[in-house]
Amino acid sequence: MTRTPNTLIAVLIATLLLGSVAAQRSATLSGVIDAADPLPDATRVGVQVVDADGAWTREIGTAVPVAGSFQVELGEVPDEALRPFRSGSVLLPGLQNEYRVEPEGVRFAQGVMAMYLDSDGSGSWTRAPERDPHFLALSQLERPIGFFTLLYVDAPVVLTATAAELRLEAGWNVFTVRFPDSGPDYAVHAEVDDVALEVLDLVPR
Repeated sequence: MTRTPNTLIAVLIATLLLGSVAAQRSATLSGVIDAADPLPDATRVGVQVVDADGAWTREIGTAVPVAGSFQVELGEVPDEALRPFRSGSVLLPGLQNEYRVEPEGVRFAQGVMAMYLDSDGSGSWTRAPERDPHFLALSQLERPIGFFTLLYVDAPVVLTATAAELRLEAGWNVFTVRFPDSGPDYAVHAEVDDVALEVLDLVPR
């Protein structure tokens, strides 16, 4: 069948749109675990999507620690887990809620790091009523010291604050603030490799 020029243009546009969807990027977090006692064999490190109240809703990446280190790759976020990304809607280290989000209409999800015991061997976090025990663990960056926030957006967006202008790509973005001698340094990455998790306690079922 011979395609008309209009048909070819339509196919090209559809291909570009599909490529745009597929291009939503992942992110990778890796680092070390600081624990006073050896970690149980069933320990896993994961990333949970949280709702507006900060409650875990679904796991989108998980891995087994090896020799006190870990690496977690963040996966896709389902459409129903996204919510409107409005100016100041998420507290960001250093910026707090004093930033603007442009353009309007972008949706987002926030992720948090989690350590837990995979008690049933399912390979993922088990939710209520039979929830897996989880660790209380503080997370930070080490080189230099700083903090991070995990943000997923369904379209490119710009965060504008007095201290910085940051561009987030469609997919996962690791917002970081570090504190070198020169002062706060804000950035957005697809990968960070100096996360430090300090284990404080294990919260039972």
